[in-house]
This record gives sequence, structure tokens and C-alpha cells, in this order.
Amino acid sequence: MPVQQISNPGFIPMTPHSVSPDGILDLTIIGGGPTGIFAAFQCGMNNISCRIIESMPQLGGQLSALYPEKHIYDVAGFPEVPAAGLVDSLWQQTGRYGPEVILSETVASYRKLENGDFEVMTASGRSFVSRALLLAAGLGAFSPRKLPQLGDISPLEDRSVFYAVKNVADFRDKNVVIVGGGDSALDWTVGLMGVARKVTLVHRMHEFQGHGKTAREVDEAKDSGAIDVHLSTEVSAIDRNGETLEAVHLKRRDGSTSRVEADRLLLLIGFKSNLGPLAEWGLELVDNAVLVDGHMKTSVDGLYAAGDIASYPGKLKIIQTGLSDAAMAVRHSLTYIKPGEKIRHTFSSVKMAKEKKSEGQNA
Repeated sequence: MPVQQISNPGFIPMTPHSVSPDGILDLTIIGGGPTGIFAAFQCGMNNISCRIIESMPQLGGQLSALYPEKHIYDVAGFPEVPAAGLVDSLWQQTGRYGPEVILSETVASYRKLENGDFEVMTASGRSFVSRALLLAAGLGAFSPRKLPQLGDISPLEDRSVFYAVKNVADFRDKNVVIVGGGDSALDWTVGLMGVARKVTLVHRMHEFQGHGKTAREVDEAKDSGAIDVHLSTEVSAIDRNGETLEAVHLKRRDGSTSRVEADRLLLLIGFKSNLGPLAEWGLELVDNAVLVDGHMKTSVDGLYAAGDIASYPGKLKIIQTGLSDAAMAVRHSLTYIKPGEKIRHTFSSVKMAKEKKSEGQNA
């Protein structure tokens, strides 16, 4: 696959810092989600060069792949922002430094060279060398949880059966059955009320697990007749005509059953994560994540981890924490990338003022 350099027209990509004559960059970032993108920004802030290697065809990780239209409320500085909008903002912040971005490539293995540099190899056979390495691969490879009682529904997937809302238009004026009781299921039950012809929420537990505010909104909508809600209920079967969904069958805990007409089935019951090849790297793991110290360093000197893939006492797996992890990891990687150099902190306002002045002089 060719290297894809992404540039944002609102920013001027700058020549990457500290590229050696043989093209070796300072840091390779594995994963192009929010943590990986922000890590690339931090590289620019600290005057080091970097590349992002992302297995998906676009940056953003789960935000882009699973719920680009979902709104996020707990990132500092954004009272409310759609997931895709957050990814765009992160790239606008980062793109000015012109990091190398390689998409649709999965890192399969790595080796530490005799001089301390790192070489990573992708599943397609390409290799990349850098002075240090940062894992920002989120939860690793992820796949949606499915309902085994429905059998093989692959012909319906992305037509009548969905595991995420990537485009609200797919549900417009449709009879939508949503399965789940967590945040995503509740959010989209509320979010699709003014879009779908009818929304029916089905949850196997007797109460919701999502956040209280949205759960109350769902209860209010149910009481007003705007939506139907079935608790202690499971989808037991579906009626289909080829690749078209016609109805779902519900079975309640008391044994009673019913049939609900449906054009769309939205299964929001979570995802299964798998570290994939990373699990074979010999790093110390805790609960399917890589153990790091207070400097975000793994058990291998020069190899760091940030975001959901990093584990340490008290870790919160939220976007905000991932961004903090990224800043910590890049900052502390400088001692490995530039051994013996005194690392000085530069305030962002001072650095940006110098860059803008330089850009003005070169215009």
C-alpha cells in the first residue's frame, strides 16, 4: 500500500522534525484513534518526527468506524461534539506538523535493533523503523457482539441489520428495533425518535445500564407513547425476505411472545476486543491491556503505550484519559529518543507564537 500523507487545507504541513538522512523517524505510533492523533500533535509540540500506522482506511478509530454521528459530552472544551467532529478537530490541531500517516496497514510484529531503534512489520510485509515506539491501538481489534439465536444474518448486515449508526439516513422513516440497555442503545433510542417512523427498544435486563439522564429521557418517551420499550425481553427470531428484514420476534422472561414489524434491527450490545498480534509481543499484560509505569513505558525500554491499551492503577478508559496518556508518553519518550539531552518544557502559547511568526515571514 502506498504511504498516504494527509493534510488539512486549513493548515500548512511543516517539514517533520529530526528526520535522519536514512529516513528514520523519531516515533512510530500504532493506532490512529484520538489518542494516536493527539500523540502526533504532541510530537510536533516537542519537535520530533512521527508516523501513524492505522489498520482502518481512515483516522479516528472507533469514533470514525462505529459511531461517527454519536455525540460526546465528556471531552474538555467541548460541551457537546459529534464523534466525527472531534476527530476532525484533533486532525486540524495535528495536521500542521505534517506527520506521516499510513492507512489500511496492520502492524503484525516488531523487533528492537542493536542500536536501540525499533522496526515494525505489517501484515502486508512492509517495515518501518523509528527510534521509539508508541502503542495507541485502543482495545485492539474489535468486533460487534451478535445474537447467536438469529443464525447467519450476514446477508442483512449493513442493509437491514446494523451494529452502529454510521449514517442516520439509514434509519429515516423506518420501523427500528434497538437491542441493548447501555449508553449507546439509550442514546440512539433518543436520537432516532425524530428520524425513524417508530422506535422500539428491547433489553434483556429489568433495568437500563446507561447513564441516568438518558434513561430518564427514554422513560419519559415511553410514558408519552413516543416509543415502545420491552424490558426483561430478548429478540428470539426474525422474519426476513431475502436481504430484507420484515419483523422481529420477542420473548419475555415470563415466556410470553410477540411479533414487531421492523425494517431495521440495531444491535447495540457491545463489542469484543482482541489485542491480535500485540498479544504475542511478550509485553506484560493486565486484563487484556499492556501494563505501563508512571512514564507510560512498557516492560520494554523505548516502547510506550497510551489510551485504552495501556493499563495502570486507577486507569479510566475514557477519551480524556487517552489524550493525557498520549501527552505523557510522548514527553517521556524524549529521554529515550534524545538520550543525554536536557528536556525543556515549552508552553504551547510561546511555541505557536514563534511558528506563526515564522509562517508570516515565509509567506
